[in-house]
Amino acid sequence: MSDIVKCPECSNEVKQGYIFSPRRICWSESADSIFADFESEVLIKDAILKISKIPAVRCEKCNLVTFKYK
Repeated sequence: MSDIVKCPECSNEVKQGYIFSPRRICWSESADSIFADFESEVLIKDAILKISKIPAVRCEKCNLVTFKYK
């Protein structure tokens, strides 16, 4: 029997699944727009031949997605 996971924002039950992207996903502490993501922290690398999926949970009520990277 699996544990029920709750959203940290609204306490709604979250759905378990996977997050993936054929492009890299980067992190920035600034909300400013950028032209290129050079020197940004890469959380998920570009797909080369096969797109990797990372386990994640999603709250459909408040649209929060949580996943561990690296």
